[in-house]
Amino acid sequence: MDEFRLSLDDQHPFAEFHKDASKDSPLVTARPRLTGDMLVVPTGNESADGFWTEVLYQKNEMARPLRGWIETKFVGPQHDRGSEVVPPVNTALFVAECVRFELTSLDDKTVGSDYLIAWAVLESNLVNFGPQLTDKSAIGPYQLSPADWDAYLKAPELNVTPGPAGRLSALAQIDCAAWIGKRDAGAFAERMGAAEPALENYIPSLLNIFHVRLIGLEAAVAVQNFQSKKQTNPTMDSVLASAGKTPAEIETLVTDRPLYLGKAPGGGFSSVEAFVNATSAALADAMKKAFSLLKAIPGFIPDVNNKAAAQAWMDVAQAELKMWTAGDLIESKPPGLEAVRKYLNAASKDLADNSAWCGAFVAWCLLQASQANSAIADTIVEGPAWAANWKNWGDLELRQRDPGGIPFGAIVVLAPAENTDSSGHVAFFSQTVPPNKIELLGGNQSDRVKTMVVERNKIVNIRWLSALDPAPDAIDRTPVENGIDGATDRDVLILARTLYGEARGESPQGREAVADVVMNRLAEHTWFGSSVAGVCLKPQQFSCWNANDPNRKIIEKMSATHSDDIFKDCLSIATGAVTGVIRGGSKGANHYHASTMKRFPSWARKSAETTRIGEHIFYKL
Repeated sequence: MDEFRLSLDDQHPFAEFHKDASKDSPLVTARPRLTGDMLVVPTGNESADGFWTEVLYQKNEMARPLRGWIETKFVGPQHDRGSEVVPPVNTALFVAECVRFELTSLDDKTVGSDYLIAWAVLESNLVNFGPQLTDKSAIGPYQLSPADWDAYLKAPELNVTPGPAGRLSALAQIDCAAWIGKRDAGAFAERMGAAEPALENYIPSLLNIFHVRLIGLEAAVAVQNFQSKKQTNPTMDSVLASAGKTPAEIETLVTDRPLYLGKAPGGGFSSVEAFVNATSAALADAMKKAFSLLKAIPGFIPDVNNKAAAQAWMDVAQAELKMWTAGDLIESKPPGLEAVRKYLNAASKDLADNSAWCGAFVAWCLLQASQANSAIADTIVEGPAWAANWKNWGDLELRQRDPGGIPFGAIVVLAPAENTDSSGHVAFFSQTVPPNKIELLGGNQSDRVKTMVVERNKIVNIRWLSALDPAPDAIDRTPVENGIDGATDRDVLILARTLYGEARGESPQGREAVADVVMNRLAEHTWFGSSVAGVCLKPQQFSCWNANDPNRKIIEKMSATHSDDIFKDCLSIATGAVTGVIRGGSKGANHYHASTMKRFPSWARKSAETTRIGEHIFYKL
């Protein structure tokens, strides 16, 4: 996409920016006039008479592009961008932008702010933005090449065109890097699952994703397979050659990545094990630096003040551990088999496929703990038998923490590790084991319920539930007259707070549509929740209730006595929704997201759009 200067003069000092190809059409509100110092990008669309040309105008690489029509005569000569240079950027600003990406992403956080910072540290140390590799066109904090950028721009989920010079902005590179990381993680998981049915729902580690970036998908998959089976330890040149790399490409990789692929002292290539050890150590060091930078972001890593919630399920888990240990139980023999059966029943999973029961064990422990506090049951994820489905459990991500800051009973999701499920693993955090290891209490660990020590680099997510009830002051259980499914005043207040957090900037119609989504979810009688409050508070569904979302502190203060006019409207809409007076605003939707997102969430591509209201797009999934 090429940029063009505007051809203006004293008689025509500006070009009017119209919404349609006509002087009678409205002007683009945000920028009605384009002046001589601005650059535009023609979209390729012209009016039938050739008098009008559609263009994009973008204030900077991070801004949302504006689309409109100007008279063709105003499109001047092509702009020469000169040499490609990525200007330096303040490190604190770069870290804050990585955090912004993580907080606004509606997909899972496998590629989160910690990895985005660590990757930039490994490639550029956040200061050397010039070419570092043999490919001198690769520049910036992530050493992105034109090919990387072109692939990103063609991604179907991309909603904002970052402009032709976007790659030359360190901040704009962040979203591209996140897209690359997610793409590589998905490709790696798909490749592993295609090779072996038992690896369905494979969970890649951050190290796997880093390997894909370093040596390509096929070679990264081969490295993981050699590591998993531990039958042989070939040299990396043979692995790269078998993955389709030419001798010249292998030599370039060794030149570019001497720390990881450097030849051994005797002249031979490093082994797979040496490559994994070197990349693992480098990534661990970079992640440590990322942790230290993230600590400076106010509120992003909130304190875990209430650690008592987990005691209920950990009491259950420890009782099971004691039973398995005392009886020397194993999955393949009774009564171990019967114990596994009860775990799988909690996950509604057939015993015939009992190889993956770590998630079922976690679900069973939570379900047993819910007998003392029913709110715990609402936190159990859909499809709990698969470890991958626990990646977004709770409302707080703790992966960015030092091991000493992880609370007892947090849920840890791992990439495949020895003596665990082959596609991934989930268990409860027990304690830190220096150096840089953690102990987990879980099921299906060597076919038993036992404790197990794992490396930190296998961790994909560490999840926590900041509070079983994030709205403890909403205690009025008085049934609402004509309330749906026994709705109470508490349901009304929590729904109103949700509307305020999610849609206070929208019109009343927009807020009604969000309320309708909640009621549609309730009507489905599925894992979404069994009450209005339950649907609203379901972990990882409405981001305003996430523990590190700035909205959380705002909405917690809202009450029926609050003077805010918009919140009063939210209360009115919530009352109408739970009594059935206000329905249908979303046209049957059960999902939505902001239309202003740079990248639409992956689920949006699998859903039917029902309507658009304000800056929200609604879907039926």
